[in-house]
Amino acid sequence: MSTFCEEDLPKIKDVIIGETIGQGSFGIVKSARIKDSNQNNIFAIKFIHLPSANDKGITEREISREVSIHMKCSNHPNILKFIDCNVTNKFLWMVLEMADGGDLFDKIEPDYGVDSHIAQFYFQQLIRALDYLHNTCGIAHRDIKPENILLDKDGNLKLADFGLASSFKRKDGTMRLSHDQRGSPPYMAPEILTLNSPYHANITDIWSVGVLLFVLLAGQVPWELPVNEDSDYNAFIKNNGNINAGPWSKIKLDQLNLLRKILHSDPSKRATLTTLKSHRWFLKKNMYANSKGLCKDPDLLLKNLLSNLHVSLTNENYEIFTQNMNNDNAHNKVISTQPVTNDLAELMHGSNSISNDNDGPFISHTQVKNKSIMTQQENNWIQYINNDIANLQFINEDNMTYLQSQLISNTHKKKLLFNPVKLTKFYTIHSMNILLTILEQALELSGVKFKSELYENFLKLEDKLGPKNVFPLAINLKLSDCRGGTLSGLVSIINYEGELKIIQFERKSGDPLEWRRFFKKIALLCRDIILIPN
Repeated sequence: MSTFCEEDLPKIKDVIIGETIGQGSFGIVKSARIKDSNQNNIFAIKFIHLPSANDKGITEREISREVSIHMKCSNHPNILKFIDCNVTNKFLWMVLEMADGGDLFDKIEPDYGVDSHIAQFYFQQLIRALDYLHNTCGIAHRDIKPENILLDKDGNLKLADFGLASSFKRKDGTMRLSHDQRGSPPYMAPEILTLNSPYHANITDIWSVGVLLFVLLAGQVPWELPVNEDSDYNAFIKNNGNINAGPWSKIKLDQLNLLRKILHSDPSKRATLTTLKSHRWFLKKNMYANSKGLCKDPDLLLKNLLSNLHVSLTNENYEIFTQNMNNDNAHNKVISTQPVTNDLAELMHGSNSISNDNDGPFISHTQVKNKSIMTQQENNWIQYINNDIANLQFINEDNMTYLQSQLISNTHKKKLLFNPVKLTKFYTIHSMNILLTILEQALELSGVKFKSELYENFLKLEDKLGPKNVFPLAINLKLSDCRGGTLSGLVSIINYEGELKIIQFERKSGDPLEWRRFFKKIALLCRDIILIPN
């Protein structure tokens, strides 16, 4: 099995490589800039390790096809721009536009979604991007899902990752049929799963957009797989889409009307792009969009997008959660997550890929001394509190509106809107002994098994590397979420300043909404050590 480390990455003349912003099984995405250029002139470089890709059954020809397709489809404001590429013996790398706003779905609360105005704004942008792909480029994306929806610095949608894309239109205008099964299961159209049956790839993109719109509105997928064996899908088909229970009950009538047109199991009866562009919900003027369909008020969009994110650490929520876990254990059920195969989590020294994407430290949920007798360091933590969007999710709901307005105002002045700050993280000033003991207990209660005790492993690493070099630390995780999908990522521990530590949950693969569910559960179990705004 081929593997690579960051030291293997090719050196690019006059380019300074920055932090890791994404990582997969055979590739890594890094921020970068031209040497001696403006510090704000940042772009992304996607490095693909060719031997590792080959091990996964992906040929160099397929990777080259991704490059050529993305290059062809790069001239649209809602598609991530392709800039350049090159290849070495072991790596192919692509220079891409930096999606300054990070992932859209990392900013969406599971089981809640976003308000209809935000959903409409991103639906409009996605339909325009798809119209360009299909009608101008003759390309089907074939992998429309949350992980491939990014945001720019103003919060505009950027469709990314053309690894599964294909040309469905020949030069003479005739249509190619597809036969292979590509895509992410919850977002795949039902005709893709019909064995030996050809289908039109561009029409399957329409279906995927419908599922994604449902997730925006409801905060969860409507089904695991569009097959009759899936009870949720079967109920949808039997009732001709007329479902008013569960997550469907949250969706307004005009949105339901649109979803039923899109999510038609018969491709010949499914809504076309022309139909969608003439639908009243698509045509309705959006409060966030300017005349070109781009965001006219990033402040307002960010504030409203983040307003639903909340991690409740109350006694009531903790008691309900732990009681439910005990009940699950009593019936020999798995607690929402479970390890995949026999991989065991282990504490290890991290790499330069683990980075802090903040501009400052923060104040505490654990008791902080009276401000008059605080140290300068503690005052520094308080001074920077309003730089941290992630801390908003822990704030008591009664204080949310005021603190949000303060944060948005300060963020605007510092031009940090929609920066790709990780929202799945928390902070502590507790000792490593307490931190690792509580973190280990929380992970174990969530079904994660360990190769060795975390604190003992930490002491060994500290003895070997020294106190100044032991950080960052990382715990690699591979889990099965409550729906049976695979999640992989890591928990990184970064010593920021003095006793202040950042505990960051970085998703590598899997549904971002399920990753956030996992993070919220761990945060609740670690609530006694979390630093939050006071």
